[in-house]
Amino acid sequence: MMPGVSEPTNPPRRGAFALAVVALLGLHLLCFNHFMPLAVWWTDQPILGVDYETHVAQVWRAIEGLDGWGHSWVYDVQLLAGTPAGVIFDADNKGWEVWTWALHRLGVPQGLAFNLFAVAAHWLLLPVVFLSARLFGLTRAPALAATAMASLLWYFDSFAHWCWWVGMTAYAFASYLCLLPLALFYRWLQTRSPWLALATGLTLGLTHLVHPYSFFILAAPMLALYARSARKLGARGHFTVLAIVAATLAINGWWLAVSLRFWHYILDSGYFGLSGLQFAVADFFELVLDTATSGLIGNRTGFRLLFLATCAIGLALWRRERDPRWLPFAAAVISLLALSYLGAYTWLFRQIQPYRHVLPLAFIAVIPAAAAIHAAIQRGALRGLTVVPRLALGLLAIPAAQHLIADVTYYTPSLLPKLAPLYNNGWLPITTQGFPAQPDYRHHVVTADHDQLPAWVREHDDGQSRFLVEEPSLGEQLSWRTSAQILGGFLYRNLEHSHANLFRRRKEGIASDDELLAYFATYAVSHVIITSKHKSWERRPKVLELVATIGQHRIFRTKISPQLLAQGGGRVEASTNLLRVTNSDPSKDLVLRYHWMETLRCAPDCAIERVRVDSFDTVGFIKIPAPHPADLEVRNAYP
Repeated sequence: MMPGVSEPTNPPRRGAFALAVVALLGLHLLCFNHFMPLAVWWTDQPILGVDYETHVAQVWRAIEGLDGWGHSWVYDVQLLAGTPAGVIFDADNKGWEVWTWALHRLGVPQGLAFNLFAVAAHWLLLPVVFLSARLFGLTRAPALAATAMASLLWYFDSFAHWCWWVGMTAYAFASYLCLLPLALFYRWLQTRSPWLALATGLTLGLTHLVHPYSFFILAAPMLALYARSARKLGARGHFTVLAIVAATLAINGWWLAVSLRFWHYILDSGYFGLSGLQFAVADFFELVLDTATSGLIGNRTGFRLLFLATCAIGLALWRRERDPRWLPFAAAVISLLALSYLGAYTWLFRQIQPYRHVLPLAFIAVIPAAAAIHAAIQRGALRGLTVVPRLALGLLAIPAAQHLIADVTYYTPSLLPKLAPLYNNGWLPITTQGFPAQPDYRHHVVTADHDQLPAWVREHDDGQSRFLVEEPSLGEQLSWRTSAQILGGFLYRNLEHSHANLFRRRKEGIASDDELLAYFATYAVSHVIITSKHKSWERRPKVLELVATIGQHRIFRTKISPQLLAQGGGRVEASTNLLRVTNSDPSKDLVLRYHWMETLRCAPDCAIERVRVDSFDTVGFIKIPAPHPADLEVRNAYP
């Protein structure tokens, strides 16, 4: 018998196992269809909302670059006064970009191709966890149990649910996908099969392509496995390990090289997922301490804690029995626990949102947890108990089941009985609306009124000015749904170019009239779109004029004459990777209110210099010294 492989003493009947598989598939399908109905994803309309808007914008720019210039990055003139799109900030989106581009090239509508990545993330969970469990030596029944646990985590653990609902889909995907290269590496070290080594390199590279934080998930367990086997590997074995590393780098090298080229623009990223030991206590009692860490969702951790506790039992059994599986899982659990709850105490790990690693921690736990349950059943652990312990366990199971059912029903408020009207006609001392509606955290079909604001922007965009947009996801959406030039988007974009966004500079955009006028002139702002309820924007008659209200959005026109050319005269037409200037004054220096970038080149017979913007924006604008042609082009010249 192979080490680390547990054989059943009473193999399950095929009929019973097949029935269990069908039941699991049915339950997973039921949940999937409830939270992501067919009408949401089987369409050329990409899934929208919150982080999805950012990822759509990133994917669209990558496809534009690949189809137009053969590169996955571009100089994006529509966002933040010119910014490199496809570098650094979208490192967590490369797999999604390649997936969408490849399917689109095969004839799949672009929006549907984008949506199918999210669908794949929901459904590959089942085969990946089952196959990984089998590679780690679990027989069919416990492997299926581990898969069922993963399905429950995917839908009913609050952080898992938050991730794929809000748009952190790639990270949720990678959180369980990491199991496969780890399992393949474990099995290769036992068998030294070339096919397993090849599969390890391929899946490890693809997992990192889906999300680069896979490195932090897998580093400890894979290094532990390698260190344990180092003396026995021999020259061929060590070469194979290096080949696996090389394959991973080769699959990801194309985007890593581009990111390193623009690394000097990177900013501090330590704004989200900053946990501490207090979050371990909060997770135990299901308390929300900071929505920027655990998500804007109720903290529901019942399944996660149950599986982690059972995992601890499984690890203890493997440790006692000297099972070789103990080492990689213990290394993974310990490192991910430390990263999740201690990582924010160091500057380095603050950059990778350390709390998010509770999700791969939970998925990794399901395999030893399932093994522990299987071992308990096989050894008849409950048969030897007397009446009193059995009764105690039965009584404890009641509140445990109640707690887990409450975690499930939290996500299905539409399926629960409706709240009866209050006896006093809905009046409460705190609110006149009664109890607030419980969000169901489902994906919904985009309604017709969702198009009203983009349509208004398209109608009023003259191509010679910019729109300042307060709400981050709306800014991202307008950048890909219109041709307008947007100052906005994800507020804490980790590139220096993000300081062109007033709301990155000033919290809630609070500034004096003079400062606002200077900012509007500097960045050629013609309109400001405000979504929040702050009334201060209506009190700026010297600076702004309210011109439209669409839903919750108020649109103001600025009281300046915006000019995209700061000096030198003429007119500029902007499109991806290109700025075309006409009718400028050849005898005067030409200054464009677009960010300078080292790959930009001017033609014919002109040069580009970098000119300072202000104390906030350190990137600088484009200056073309005189003399220069009256008509010229500034292009992104790929190296």
